[in-house]
Amino acid sequence: MIRKYSPLLLYFSVLVFLIPLCGLKGENANDILSKIQKKYDTIRDASVRFSQHIRFGVMSTDQTFNGKFLMKKGGMYRVEGEEQTIVTDGKSVWTFTKSNRQVIVDTYKDDPKSFSPDKVLVNVPKNYFATLLPDEKSTKDLAVLKLIPKDEKSQVKWMKVWIDRNDWLMQKIQIQDISDNLTTYTLSDIVLNGNLQDSVFTFSAPEGVEVIDLR
Repeated sequence: MIRKYSPLLLYFSVLVFLIPLCGLKGENANDILSKIQKKYDTIRDASVRFSQHIRFGVMSTDQTFNGKFLMKKGGMYRVEGEEQTIVTDGKSVWTFTKSNRQVIVDTYKDDPKSFSPDKVLVNVPKNYFATLLPDEKSTKDLAVLKLIPKDEKSQVKWMKVWIDRNDWLMQKIQIQDISDNLTTYTLSDIVLNGNLQDSVFTFSAPEGVEVIDLR
């Protein structure tokens, strides 16, 4: 079975703690909105380790793998996984697949519906209904949100996100798609404002790797 990243969803999973919850009703919604927006304003870059677990609905099989995600405001991100690395500087995007020793380079195409750092504050409230669920208390005090797409043709049925009330950072996200696949991202080792250099968001092919440039 081929492991396949969904970079936009992964991007959303890391940055979903930035969502302005203007669609929420109920106790503490406005306070959450204010704190999350203030948090976003302080972030220039971030790195985070993630675990992705997929439960395939049709086949009733599971798949888990780990990786690292780095982002910087300005449309830059880097996803490093066990089998694949995806990098963009906001102009070009590099996709390196280890198994076939190949790098595909293409022009980065801006998608107005994507969850980039510069758009997330605008797009999510417009595209999703948000509900504040009861808090979960384990080792952390977590606010739980459920997002349902407004677009009936969306590939996503719903998303749930867990946010730590102590630092207003995303801890986990679950995504249920129209094929009944359930994807869970668990985040750890979050580092904010680590002064990531722009060079992190470009890619140089290792020796002996084929480069296919589609730009």
